[in-house]
Amino acid sequence: MTDTPASPMPDRDRASTPQASTVDPQARLVEAQARLVDVRGLARAVEEFATERDWTQFHTPKNLAMALTGELGELVEIFQWMSPEQSSRAGSDPETAQALRDELADVLIYLVRLAEVLGVDLDDAVRAKLARNALKYPADKVRGSHRKYDKL
Repeated sequence: MTDTPASPMPDRDRASTPQASTVDPQARLVEAQARLVDVRGLARAVEEFATERDWTQFHTPKNLAMALTGELGELVEIFQWMSPEQSSRAGSDPETAQALRDELADVLIYLVRLAEVLGVDLDDAVRAKLARNALKYPADKVRGSHRKYDKL
């Protein structure tokens, strides 16, 4: 399988994005980095999987969001009655590790498929969100705090 996207998304000049005018150094660092999220191969594989089974007809945003929510619920269920310590070890615990991998994969697959169906470039979305978060949560003001930006 080649790495050419099925529906090519042009690489954008990051310097021309609105976030480039931010003054926050962390935001500028995020903008200057290479692609953060590259799910094009996964998006193609999921599209092929769905097409081979004639399932694309069911892949509406509503259905995909609901399926994503269901899979996220299955992931959360693994942690439901664990102590914080147990949850920290869940990825290496033989009793939970495979289930975690499976549910994380399901969540990622549905998330990527939903983004693809909606035409959302996850790399652009993540970059923009990280830049906004850097402005909302300046490190010098929030370091060590769990407070939301409007409670600082």
